[in-house]
Amino acid sequence: MTKKYQIEIPEEALEQTDFQPGDRLALSVNHKQIDVRPSRVIDQLPQIAFWWYALPAAVATLVFYAFFRERNTVRPIPLTGSDYSLANGTMILGVISGLILFITTFIVEKVRKNGPTKDFYWRSLPPLAIACGLIMIFSFSAIFWLLGQMFNDARFDLYTTTVFAFVIIAAVNYLMINLAMTLTSGVVTNLLTIMIIGGMLFSMLTNSSRDWWKHNFSFLGTAENSASLQFNVTLIFSGLLMMTLVDYLFVNLQKRYRGRRVLVLRLLLYMLSACVASIGLFPNDPQFHVLHDRVSMWLVYIMLILIVLIRWILPEVTRQFLILSYVMGALMGLEYIVFKLSYYLSLTAFELLEFGLAFSWLLLLLQNIENLARFGHNLFLVEITPTQDGDK
Repeated sequence: MTKKYQIEIPEEALEQTDFQPGDRLALSVNHKQIDVRPSRVIDQLPQIAFWWYALPAAVATLVFYAFFRERNTVRPIPLTGSDYSLANGTMILGVISGLILFITTFIVEKVRKNGPTKDFYWRSLPPLAIACGLIMIFSFSAIFWLLGQMFNDARFDLYTTTVFAFVIIAAVNYLMINLAMTLTSGVVTNLLTIMIIGGMLFSMLTNSSRDWWKHNFSFLGTAENSASLQFNVTLIFSGLLMMTLVDYLFVNLQKRYRGRRVLVLRLLLYMLSACVASIGLFPNDPQFHVLHDRVSMWLVYIMLILIVLIRWILPEVTRQFLILSYVMGALMGLEYIVFKLSYYLSLTAFELLEFGLAFSWLLLLLQNIENLARFGHNLFLVEITPTQDGDK
């Protein structure tokens, strides 16, 4: 005999879904949590019509075809390694087409109040769009660099190249539409991580000096480095994207947790984001050297203040996160002492280790805030009761 139980769903909770009385739903157990979803998997996925991404891709492909037909009447088109290559053509048109569709989908979803996009402020759109554009550029560069290594000096005729261009641009369009329709704090956190790590790796790989690490980490943003623009732009828009994420998280967090402590946490995170952006805005060149160093120190001070005060300003902080915070703070302090009192660590190694610890802790903090924001205002008390025919 199998026992059966029932859960009464509050009307306020039901109004936030598309469920109707009598619907057949699917129930799953995930990490000791019960999830109730539509019974058809397709109903859980964004519904993106084929022409939404194929038609813009076709327009972009026509531009690609017309341009290369004019420039390359006889010669086959190289995969990479030329200004007039498949890599550069699809990157430019793919980024433009993808960004237009991302912005359009974001606006439509926001106006219709559909999906998670409705909880973002309008001011979040510019940094999100720019971050997506930069990530697409990094991704195109990395993927085509890899393809260039695998298929060295590969060339194709105009018609084959045009087909490749259509497939690539259509795929980018689909991903950007899907991203705009499923945008959440977790997605923005992933964008922030990819943008910072990808931008820095891109700057390290493409800079003009292979001995940059003998100077310091900030050398990547100086005028002596040919890839300084990528490095500084990455930092500037990483700071803006972090502000966007903080904005979004605290909209929901402050629906349940109010008071000065949460406000202090929000202001400190805004200041931290501003410092990250300012380090890119004022690179370590002679005219900005003093300001660059001071902003960098402010960044360290704010991190330390956050770690010390986290017990009081983060609602429902767990003991595990407190211990982890203090351990990371102690490691950062220990590294500083070792760097100052000995020659064991170079300046670059010290900066990279400090950045790794600080960024890892910051991601954990944002994850904790995300969990509080997600479960705080959408939390409803229910009771599991056995049904009368539970033993039948």
